[in-house]
Amino acid sequence: MLIKKVVVDRADRLYQLPPDIASFIPGLRQRIQSKKVKILDLATFNWPGVFPEDKEITSESLKPASETEIEQLKTELAEWYRSYHGVNLEPSKEIYIGGSISNLMLQIALSFIDHSDIAFVPELGIPLYSRLVTSCGGQSLRYIISAKNHWLPDYDRITSPLGRIARLLFLNSPHNPTGAELNEKAITDLIWIASRENIAIINDAAYATISGRKPISFLSIKKNKNVGVEVGSFSYTFGLPSLPVGFAVGNREIINGMRQTSKFFNTHILRYYIESITTAIRQFPSNSLKDIRKILNSNISEANKLLTTLGLEKAGYDSIPFIWAKTNKRKQSTTTARQLYRRIRIQTVPGVAFGNSGEGYIRFSATASDKTYNLAQENAKKRLRLHNKSRL
Repeated sequence: MLIKKVVVDRADRLYQLPPDIASFIPGLRQRIQSKKVKILDLATFNWPGVFPEDKEITSESLKPASETEIEQLKTELAEWYRSYHGVNLEPSKEIYIGGSISNLMLQIALSFIDHSDIAFVPELGIPLYSRLVTSCGGQSLRYIISAKNHWLPDYDRITSPLGRIARLLFLNSPHNPTGAELNEKAITDLIWIASRENIAIINDAAYATISGRKPISFLSIKKNKNVGVEVGSFSYTFGLPSLPVGFAVGNREIINGMRQTSKFFNTHILRYYIESITTAIRQFPSNSLKDIRKILNSNISEANKLLTTLGLEKAGYDSIPFIWAKTNKRKQSTTTARQLYRRIRIQTVPGVAFGNSGEGYIRFSATASDKTYNLAQENAKKRLRLHNKSRL
């Protein structure tokens, strides 16, 4: 009997998803397919945290953590927020421990976005937020982040009539890709607007502690817990290896909604993770976090030399593990990225990958080693001499 191949049309939302960052990196597919081509990858994010060599891993430590152990971790995190940010949290009701930041954000979107609901997302910003909203059947409405406002959010669209029907606002401070951080006044103004318009704020604070400067937590502003939550990664916040474990703290209704959707994700948090995280919280800032800061600072220092060689202008801040640079002669970001790939064999991310406001900029990863940046600089000088140019 002939069995015909079944053809199932994909859901419309898959066609509406904005492209991810990797799709904008020139030559990425060719590099993956051909290992003979020597490409210096200055685009990919590779967190430099490592597991301590003297840490013993046993079969018992690889078992899933119990509810009691997770509740204890919440208590540790609450104490850290109290001592570091001056924020009082009730661990059982205002803290959620789950998977990666992307998973936590998806849980929030699933909990509070229905079909055709509107959610504000940053333009300029990583595509994650728009992809989450679209995946849940909602509609993304962009608020502007641009150089005209020093990479800080423009609240005009939020205060428009559209703001009255929006449900969520995704915030990113420190901001990826620029590194801009909201000050106390900016956060206070946003909280007031969100409270008036009945919009829940979801702040992605993944890189809040990387710079070494004490950041202003979204939750440290008065009445903050009434309007939203702050989402973070234990790995980035406390200098741990790349662990699939993160946290959300703040508004009780949002935390409760995340608990209800947790059954769909089946996140296994190992006892080993709990032990490592607890130690890092108690030792904050741990030696591991300090080492990571030194690595990133060294990488950024070499990256700045490469920018000078290429004639690019640094346009962002050193608060995230990325470098945001302005192209010269008003070149399009994709043109610059392609030229860097073809002439110098280095990969970067064109700014347009983060939205139209990123045109004329490119992003480098500060997790690429200082040796890689030094080699890129040598290659750049050779290639520029070959083309009889002083800069790109």
